[in-house]
Amino acid sequence: MKLIKNITLVLTIAVVIASCGSKNEGTLAEKKKDLTNAEKSLDSIKTVIATLKEEIKELDTTAREKTFPVMVQEIAKGAFQNPFQIQGLVESDQNVLISPEVPANVVNIHVREGQRVSKGQLIASLDGSIASSQISELKNALELAEINFNKQSKLWEQKIGSEMQYLQAKNQYENLQKSLATAQAQLGKYSLRSPISGTVDEIMANPGELVGGMTSGPVARIVNLKDIKIKANVSERYIGQIKAGQSIMLNFPSLGLQMPEKVLAVSNVIDVNNRTFVVYVKPTKNLNLLKPNLLALITAYDYVDEDAISVPTKLVRTDGDKSFVFVIKEQGQKKIVEKRYIEIEKQFPSETLIKSGIEPGDLLITEGVNSVIVGDEVKIITPAA
Repeated sequence: MKLIKNITLVLTIAVVIASCGSKNEGTLAEKKKDLTNAEKSLDSIKTVIATLKEEIKELDTTAREKTFPVMVQEIAKGAFQNPFQIQGLVESDQNVLISPEVPANVVNIHVREGQRVSKGQLIASLDGSIASSQISELKNALELAEINFNKQSKLWEQKIGSEMQYLQAKNQYENLQKSLATAQAQLGKYSLRSPISGTVDEIMANPGELVGGMTSGPVARIVNLKDIKIKANVSERYIGQIKAGQSIMLNFPSLGLQMPEKVLAVSNVIDVNNRTFVVYVKPTKNLNLLKPNLLALITAYDYVDEDAISVPTKLVRTDGDKSFVFVIKEQGQKKIVEKRYIEIEKQFPSETLIKSGIEPGDLLITEGVNSVIVGDEVKIITPAA
């Protein structure tokens, strides 16, 4: 009613001004004043027309259904964690390749793949026949040198012979002892032993093959799966947001395996080449399923609030500087769409934390929100099981 009166008043003023403007009387100043008043009246009329159009748009439901189906989510407080994901690899400090120090042919493999071995256990024997022959020759020469040395020692004690003869015999004997010890150590290199306790992961050579050369490879790989860990390079933007002892989630896509774990350690140095720091996670479960170099995804959290109200970010709307969501308001037996202005505490790509504007128990429209406007009557439906 008030709006109609305002329209009548505006129209009356416009008519009066127009009638005055039709007379030839009046000064230039009066004409300008009349023009200003007429323009103000026109602006007022335009404002009234725009308001009426908006109200008619909201009130005219003749072309709309009586109620609209929507899905809702009841607002509740709870723990909120904003996740981020980093990629790592399974590593083991005890993942060793058994390779000879000298090139030789494999004579025998003493273990099989999957076999548990102890530190120092014989893995393979190589052809050391040349070294064995050398040792035999050195032993014979050493026996003769020992006899000569003992003879020269006795003569020297009796002041018979020259000191030079004695020293030469001694030097030859000692040099042959050292040569024999070196040859025996060299012979030991033809017996390949495991430097760790673990499992034979792979046999890489067969009897008769040459190993240890420039173009040949190792004999076997030994892995201790009880000493594995996950290593990940993390962008420096997350520095301070991931700490030792922090709870994370490990995901192994190839295995379809997920398990909660804790961060073992965080490096204190940032790599200048890729601006990352290293994070280590030590798995405590399912170790028999994990293999070195297996891809691991680490889900950590850069923001945690134990008592937060959050809504999906896609449901947050804005009109100018204010943000709002659509909720359900009870009007007797009816459920009506209401625009609720909110104050945002923190916003993330998937979730928005709400500081004020909605409370636990409010019903937030989650599906069908694009099909309703303020004042629409709705019916709440539940998703099919």
